[in-house]
Amino acid sequence: MITLYDITGKPPIKTGSPNVWKTRYVLNYKKLPHKTIFVEFPDIEDELKKAGIPPSGKKPDGVTPHYTCPSIIDDATGAVVSDSYKIAEYLDKAYPDTPKLFPPGTEALQAAFYDHFPQVLAPLWPIVLPRVPRVVMDERSAEHYIRMYSERFGMPLAQMEPVGEERVAAWAKVKAGFGQLDGWLSKSSGPFIMGDTVTFVDFVVASTLHSLRTLFGENSEEWRDIDGWNDGRWAGILKNLKEYASVEI
Repeated sequence: MITLYDITGKPPIKTGSPNVWKTRYVLNYKKLPHKTIFVEFPDIEDELKKAGIPPSGKKPDGVTPHYTCPSIIDDATGAVVSDSYKIAEYLDKAYPDTPKLFPPGTEALQAAFYDHFPQVLAPLWPIVLPRVPRVVMDERSAEHYIRMYSERFGMPLAQMEPVGEERVAAWAKVKAGFGQLDGWLSKSSGPFIMGDTVTFVDFVVASTLHSLRTLFGENSEEWRDIDGWNDGRWAGILKNLKEYASVEI
């Protein structure tokens, strides 16, 4: 059994961490039995330390260890792993008889895509970051999240979100980013980045889309925009990978 650490969500939303969806997709795709331990956002470091899980990297100061969800414990091997990319690499090696996330020959391409993907969608973050605490987090986690990011950016988190003409311009940049991504994907011979073969970065894209649909709301103007962009590509990705989008408690 694999234990997945996630952030407590605000009912009826089960998960408070958009990032964890990458690992959820992966575990479901590989059909690996797993359970979820939900923790409050301010308790992540203490809980992961208690479980013996390492930090996933450093905080912006470049010194302080950064503990994050998703993180996993694999009871079968005793492995403890943080960071969705490292988790995916580990699961491929530990469970070679399950569907591959990194088919031979795709490793370098997927690493490059993974590195550039957040840069292409960077215009989204000022719009969505302020929404995370108020949409998917319970009160205690939301307060900690807002305080942490307000300190990091040197302004109240709510002020990051563009309004009026600035929002119109920002949303145009978001659309352009999706257009650039669509240009990459249009080179594929199938519905996925590697044609008819599902790979890890397909789940990276799907987890982003799944999270955006949750954060904006399925009937929102923003999601209807995204849903209709690029000939319906984004709705198609979610539909093609829907069977792997479940939450095991």
